[in-house]
Amino acid sequence: SSRHRRHAFDTIPLFPTMLARMTPTVRRRGATTGRVVSPPLPPSLSNLTSIGPPSLARLLSSAAEIKKNSQSYIDVPSVSVDAKGDSVFGSLRIPLDQPKGGIGLLSKLISGTGVMFRLTPGTYNFDWHLAPRRQFIVNLDAAVKVTVSNGESKVLEKGDVFFVEDVSGKGHFSQAVDAKPRHSLFIPVDDVSLRTLGAQAINSNGFPAQGTTAMALDSVDRPKAYVFDLYGTLLDFNAVDAGKELFGENDWHALSQTWRTKQLQYSWLRELARGQDAFVEFKQITMDSLEYALEAHNQSLTETEKQRLFKDYSEMKAFPEVEDVLNQIKDEGSKSVALSNGTRGMIVAALKANGLLHLLEDLITIDDTKCYKVDPKMYQSCVDTLQIPCEHMAFVSANCWDACAAARFGFAFPFWINRGNLPADRLPGSDRLKQGKCLKDIL
Repeated sequence: SSRHRRHAFDTIPLFPTMLARMTPTVRRRGATTGRVVSPPLPPSLSNLTSIGPPSLARLLSSAAEIKKNSQSYIDVPSVSVDAKGDSVFGSLRIPLDQPKGGIGLLSKLISGTGVMFRLTPGTYNFDWHLAPRRQFIVNLDAAVKVTVSNGESKVLEKGDVFFVEDVSGKGHFSQAVDAKPRHSLFIPVDDVSLRTLGAQAINSNGFPAQGTTAMALDSVDRPKAYVFDLYGTLLDFNAVDAGKELFGENDWHALSQTWRTKQLQYSWLRELARGQDAFVEFKQITMDSLEYALEAHNQSLTETEKQRLFKDYSEMKAFPEVEDVLNQIKDEGSKSVALSNGTRGMIVAALKANGLLHLLEDLITIDDTKCYKVDPKMYQSCVDTLQIPCEHMAFVSANCWDACAAARFGFAFPFWINRGNLPADRLPGSDRLKQGKCLKDIL
């Protein structure tokens, strides 16, 4: 029908072809001769191999389309965002190289964070929303109609692969076609991998796009916003006067290290134990880890002393350079926000005690996310709150694992404040970290 008419950037039914090729061949011996046959696909998948127009292999097989020793490309339909914040249709142009061995053209490997399957009902009618992350979407068995903010609509058919990257701006509208339920596949991509892929954003007229996030990946000189971890990064958890008075400076330093380590471990373990009512407020985690640290160091406190220590801990002093750094960022026209596992009440108290609250654009806490680092939702909340793509933001943490997770998520400027001159964690993203010994090194 006319509303199913394809547009200038006909989509590529890549996944069904890949699926058929990925099915392993087995050798079966016939009555008289040996022959190689492919086992049949399951019924739910066998229909996919005949979906849509010619397969990718057919599109690329013509010698006329592939120059000798050349580099070709695939245009994957996309929903992006322009410099004005409008969502727009276009495509992501992915270069293909001709490897040795005559196996066809291949792109570089695009790293991802996992794969998700999804079922949407025939009543699917999802109002204006942002893409939660940059990801390829494969329609397995039905179409979806997508509308962008200028009112333009396109129907993406079953078997189509498309790319969504409007993680900021006005978002897009999605709805079912012909009241059919739809199975689809989400393939989130690593922004770092996308950046090194050499992909190019193309507008709907086939020209390089201006202002889209894919084009902006390599054009950011300075961050538009800085996301700061709080404890250990802006605030010095060793600088708690009550701890020094109660235990003495040396004993307090050792106990505070155990307290902090256990506090982090408990937040990680409770995050891993999701679905078992494991989530509690950070105050409870802080008190539980204090009890552990006291027992581990053969120390004890009265309830009054514990409350005094917790109050001082909640208002711990900032590192001496913090105010100057936040003021300089503000003077340069960039924004600063704090992202913390702490509750809003704890964070506000600490920042007010140090006279820093007015220098931060916003606070993002577990009150908002209901999860702990390193859940990707914590880092996505920065994009959602500031409406700035992570490729335009710096992430600053004194915890190497935290900075690695932010780098892996796609922050263009991941900083690790390595105050203790420690070795880097052996984690994905560590190769992208920029190191400094204090916050002044990030400027």
